[in-house]
Amino acid sequence: MREEFFEINFIKQNRILSLILLFSLLLNGCSEKSTNEKQQAVDPIKPSTQVVEQKAVTEPEPAAQELDQNSNIVAPINKISSARATDSDTLDQFIKKIQPKDEHLQKILKADLDLDGKMEYVLAFGLEKEENDNIFVVREDAGYHIIGKLEDPVMVAHLNTDIKIMELDQTEQKFIVVYSTSEVNEAEGFSIFALDHNQINNLNYSYPEATGQGSRKLEDINKDGVFEDVSYYRFQDTQQHTIMTYQKFDNTGPEKTKVLYENETKKFAYPMVPKDIIQNYLEDHYLMNRFLIHLPEMEEFTALSASLKNNFEDIIDFSAMDYTGLDLNIKEIANKANQRAFLVKSNSEEEESNQGLVFTLEKQSDKWKIMSIEMNDKL
Repeated sequence: MREEFFEINFIKQNRILSLILLFSLLLNGCSEKSTNEKQQAVDPIKPSTQVVEQKAVTEPEPAAQELDQNSNIVAPINKISSARATDSDTLDQFIKKIQPKDEHLQKILKADLDLDGKMEYVLAFGLEKEENDNIFVVREDAGYHIIGKLEDPVMVAHLNTDIKIMELDQTEQKFIVVYSTSEVNEAEGFSIFALDHNQINNLNYSYPEATGQGSRKLEDINKDGVFEDVSYYRFQDTQQHTIMTYQKFDNTGPEKTKVLYENETKKFAYPMVPKDIIQNYLEDHYLMNRFLIHLPEMEEFTALSASLKNNFEDIIDFSAMDYTGLDLNIKEIANKANQRAFLVKSNSEEEESNQGLVFTLEKQSDKWKIMSIEMNDKL
């Protein structure tokens, strides 16, 4: 009996051990299978280098190159991320490559200038702020390369203070406009450039080269979507005239003229003093001959039925009209009741003489009128 009892217990223990071993093997098999399944689920979505570069190209960081929709200005690249597209890196390197010695990058403009689907950049360099001395047009086409350099058409000393890309008419064409001023800001003007494939053309430039004073501006005078080349000629005369001439921005079409008054009333004011009437009359004579315009105010100064045909340029020096104003020496030589006579000549004459113009005025209806203008050639 005792031997049978031990034998039965031994068999039971072996069965228990076998069951434990079998259960352990089953547990290890399930764990390994679960680990392999998890590994297979993770591996395929690991990001590769190619995926990262593609995302950088199609979705560049907006802060890297900020484009101003109104002015086409691209902000300078100050920080480059390792995940960024290579476009900006290449442009940054290209800028450093073409940058003139000792000059700084002043402005970057970006637009499709010739509407061929490829972007162009306008890169401006200069020694100081608001001095754009060297301006390049660069195309982005499998890299970056220079199309050409803007040749400055203005021949007198000036500063190129600003550059813009503008639409100047009702087409979609874009133009490069360079704004210029003199160092003392007495003159201002502009130059217009257009890109035709690989050719940069200067369509127009307007700058007061002759006098060094005056304003030349691009303005849409008629509010019709087409800009005009507008010149303002301001004079220090009795009426404070400003003569405005304007023409289409590319110098095509007729030139038109408009007379403005910059005095307090913004319109013609009849002078009350005889000397001012003489001064005003000669100033208007100069303006009419120079701009080929008609000033009705001249007719109000005279009581004559026919206009005078005198060649005043032989006696009067009008050269100061573009600068300080007409400089006259007006001396009263006769005064009788309602009539007065004056000897008129230029203050620029070095020698004293009686040679000049004799104006005779008469007071009619509380206004002085010019009755005659004669030559006085007595020395």
